[in-house]
Amino acid sequence: MKLLKKSIALIVGALMTMPLLASCSAKQSEEKEPKIYTGSYEEKINSFYEDHKDTTAGAMVGVFDKDGVVFKGYYGYSDIENGIKVDENTVIDWGSTTKTLVWVSVMQLWEQGKIDLEKDVREYLPDGFLTNLRYEKPVRMIDLMNHRAGFQEYYTDMFLPANMEAYTLEEALKLDQPPQVFEPDTLTAYSNWGVALAGFIVERISGESFADYVHHHIFEPLDMKDSALEPDLMDNPGVRERRDQLMCYSGTTSVGNAFYLISLYPAGACVSTLDDYIKYASCFVKDEFPLFENQETFDVMMSATSYYGDTNVAKNAHGFWALPYGNNTYGHGGNTQACSSYITFDPEKQIGCVVMTNQAGEEYYNGELFDSIYGRSAWLSYIDGDYKEGLYHPARTVLEGRFKVMGASYVTPDTFSEFLWTYNEKDGISKIEMPYGDYYLADTGTMIADCILFYGWMLFLAFALISLMVKGIRAIVRKARKSTKKIMLGKTTGFIALIELLLGLCGLGIILSIAVWLPHTFYMWFFYAAGLLTVILLALALYSLIKLIRTPRKDSSVIRKIYNIIAIAGAVLTVVFVVYMQLWHW
Repeated sequence: MKLLKKSIALIVGALMTMPLLASCSAKQSEEKEPKIYTGSYEEKINSFYEDHKDTTAGAMVGVFDKDGVVFKGYYGYSDIENGIKVDENTVIDWGSTTKTLVWVSVMQLWEQGKIDLEKDVREYLPDGFLTNLRYEKPVRMIDLMNHRAGFQEYYTDMFLPANMEAYTLEEALKLDQPPQVFEPDTLTAYSNWGVALAGFIVERISGESFADYVHHHIFEPLDMKDSALEPDLMDNPGVRERRDQLMCYSGTTSVGNAFYLISLYPAGACVSTLDDYIKYASCFVKDEFPLFENQETFDVMMSATSYYGDTNVAKNAHGFWALPYGNNTYGHGGNTQACSSYITFDPEKQIGCVVMTNQAGEEYYNGELFDSIYGRSAWLSYIDGDYKEGLYHPARTVLEGRFKVMGASYVTPDTFSEFLWTYNEKDGISKIEMPYGDYYLADTGTMIADCILFYGWMLFLAFALISLMVKGIRAIVRKARKSTKKIMLGKTTGFIALIELLLGLCGLGIILSIAVWLPHTFYMWFFYAAGLLTVILLALALYSLIKLIRTPRKDSSVIRKIYNIIAIAGAVLTVVFVVYMQLWHW
């Protein structure tokens, strides 16, 4: 229940604050400077835990260098209520760290000459597989690695209830292909769908399912016996059994085991013990990378493929993100519905650190702790003030389709504070570049339209609700008094208010369904209903307008006319909102 409430709050909160962010400058929060711990790694991490144990459910931390494990620490509980502590048998979700398995697999195939990172990915896919491309510029594997293929954000069946039958990767990718809203290699926009597409290409080239490929070419060579990758984790039943026993937390409040099937599983489904996580992560700091035939392949993989603007500062290296810790740290973080993890490493100093927690969105271990491992990074304090004033839109967004309303968010540049990296106008786009994604200068007209339509719809929803409540109360009073006097709210405007509220319920149903990750087969009928109700609402608005025009002045009071005009205007605004935000299914 807590997870449900939190998910709903996050989504509803995001919806409700979209235009608000557009209309005002974000206030700068006074962030407390992270404490830099001293001593051995064991002393640093133990002290860190003591300072954060009140907000810690369970955490596992590993530090390693080229010679092996330097320190492992198990803190807190895998089940607070039953007093079960985190230990070497505890398994935790990797989340998006799973994506690095895709990039290692791709580089293995590249090393074997089976894939060209610069070629159009359609050469490795079935004919006509991609139906969402709209630019002549091809999508290359390197674009997928850099998250610069141009695909918009993806919501359909990302997570599914654990008792469902999982899709095959091909089925999941074909289910609802996100439109390509940007030209390839122009904007960085983090894409789960794009990574899953790369995983499918690994399947196509290797002739194995992605899970089988990873088991044969990564897990088995590294003796990772406590790891699972398939959506239902049944490629390793023992791991699935332990994952079912894991309790997860929002803060330190239980949300149950919170296990969901991840349909695009190469993007985030892996689960393992800390030992297996370290076995994998430590590959990146060894003298010889054990998963490649030649060390030169590793050197290529860790060479920058994306930079911050016109600087020589790396943003991405073949799918591995440059991180704001130390001076040469790379890696990847990950979050599922109730777990978080991070793999970090410095290939030059040959040291690394991994974190796993059974807490949703945990940020202390997955952030501040690394300052004590690698030291503060010089580029954290870099701010480029030479940018165009205005409101900026995240590139990781939804610009088209039935989830378009989820993308109506805008921020001012000072929102980024010290995390503002660089501004440039390359490719004719005014953009601020940040880790994991860019922000581009928003069109003022589009922003104003979003604000007017969104808040206008919210106001009219309130108007409709109040109207029906007034109508109901007055009807009760009239019946009690046996009155025959006509009431201000007539039948037509009453129907308009009712249809408006039904549309609102459709929207709420969609939000709730996505919040608890119900399959699209459950909530798609809300979109059909929204389309039908919109047609009815438009018909009622036109009928009411004709009736209003034809009604003699003496037969209608000024108040009643004003009320009818508001109802008609609200109905028309709602129709425009539904059409503009594409809240129907096709």
